[in-house]
Amino acid sequence: MRPTVRIEQSGGDGMRKIRKHLHDVSLEVGILRGKYKPEGDEPARYVAQVAAQNEYGHGRIPSRPFMRNAMRKHKKGIRKGLKRVARAETAAKPANGQMMRLGMAAQNWVRREITDLRTPPNAPMTIARKRSSNPLIDTGRMRQEIQFRVMNRSGQTI
Repeated sequence: MRPTVRIEQSGGDGMRKIRKHLHDVSLEVGILRGKYKPEGDEPARYVAQVAAQNEYGHGRIPSRPFMRNAMRKHKKGIRKGLKRVARAETAAKPANGQMMRLGMAAQNWVRREITDLRTPPNAPMTIARKRSSNPLIDTGRMRQEIQFRVMNRSGQTI
């Protein structure tokens, strides 16, 4: 299961065009299907599973919601990015560049959250094994696999 952030806006006539454009184009941020390349003998879904287990918790792994935290912490940045998309769209310019800019920012926010998140801490045995107290970084692979893409309605990457 992949976390989804849905941002909806409503308003006057000017917003209809923006809503339509945002409906026609989607921005995805996370460990993306089709972009992930397994290393060595690891299963193809391994990093995505580890990310989901850390985001929501699983068994003895406590929830460390790096995706939700990043989106919550950067609501203002998301709003600013969407306003840029709206301005580009109402100026009759393609808004894809602004969506790409927002995607890059969101990718960086999530990666930074993975690096900065410290609670709940790792168990002492995990710290000894990893030789690090950072709960979400072992090899750095999960952080590295956080990517973004802008897609059109038919599912093609723009």
